Amino acid sequence: MSFPFLDERSQIVLLAVVDKYIESAEPVGSRTISKVHPEKLSPATLRNVLADLEEKGFLSQPHKSAGRMPTDKGYRFYVNHLLRPQSFLMKAQVLSESHEFEYPIGKQNLQGFLEQACENLSATSQQTGLVMLPSFSSARFKHIEFTKVSPQAALAVFFSEQGILQNKVLPIDSEITQGQLTSISNYLNNEFSGKPIRWIRQELLRRLRVEKEHYNNLARKAHTLSSALFTEEQENSELLVEGALNFLDQPEFTEDIGKIKALLVTLEEKTKLINLLDLCLNHDGMTILIGEENLEEEMGNCSLIAQNYQMGKDNVGTLAVFGSKRMDYKRIISIVNHTAKLVSKLISENQGV
Repeated sequence: MSFPFLDERSQIVLLAVVDKYIESAEPVGSRTISKVHPEKLSPATLRNVLADLEEKGFLSQPHKSAGRMPTDKGYRFYVNHLLRPQSFLMKAQVLSESHEFEYPIGKQNLQGFLEQACENLSATSQQTGLVMLPSFSSARFKHIEFTKVSPQAALAVFFSEQGILQNKVLPIDSEITQGQLTSISNYLNNEFSGKPIRWIRQELLRRLRVEKEHYNNLARKAHTLSSALFTEEQENSELLVEGALNFLDQPEFTEDIGKIKALLVTLEEKTKLINLLDLCLNHDGMTILIGEENLEEEMGNCSLIAQNYQMGKDNVGTLAVFGSKRMDYKRIISIVNHTAKLVSKLISENQGV
């Protein structure tokens, strides 16, 4: 988003209006700004600055006698200002406020840890926490078991090194025995353990293109079964949601039951949020979507602050805070940034990456 030129005075006034509106949820008047402006400008001078900011699209006025509120454009200017290197100063504050957490020990898996991270995001931000679990293709293969469940079907149970379990019923030839399925499981575990699913998919395609006589019957059946298991149809991202009812604490939603109902449906269905976080996964660094930038009508009064978490150097999932457009961006940007770094550090250490 491009912005018209703003002199330093206008920038200071705009930032002060956004700060005060976030704090109070009430339109901000010139008298309020005059008390905090470093130049102690008169209310009359401030009214002119506010009118100019409104004309340029950074502020709006609900009615003539009211103060001003930030528009999406005003929030975007504010957030871009916060993200400047010299403005990103809140880390120490957030570290002392946020609940520290550790990777679960023993049989607890990655999902349990990410559920804890999601709860932490919601609790520290007082908004809705979101965590998208690692995609199937980002997982590293650890172990697989095939069990014959009918004459022409086998249950494949897949375990990843991250602790994610997937299962799928696959069609098989009726003459395949449980003993052969066990041998196929052993073959795949020996061949592919520790490899990423993306690599396995490519390798299976390569091997299936090789002349069939290069492989024995068991290997051919193993490749056919595992190709069916590792198809991209498995790419169904799972989204963790915590603190959805925090929207009820925001006056801009409680005054409009229709808005809150639409939002709760969106949080329950998850599909639109998953699509947003999928977009974030394709970008490095932090993604912040404000108001209409979220692309969905019912999210027009919301903002999303998202950051990817990594295993080693690879982005494997996304975590975010989703809430009122009037959220405390200073704290929540830092909370999301800190949580993503902590999650990345702990899962990488746990997996020995």
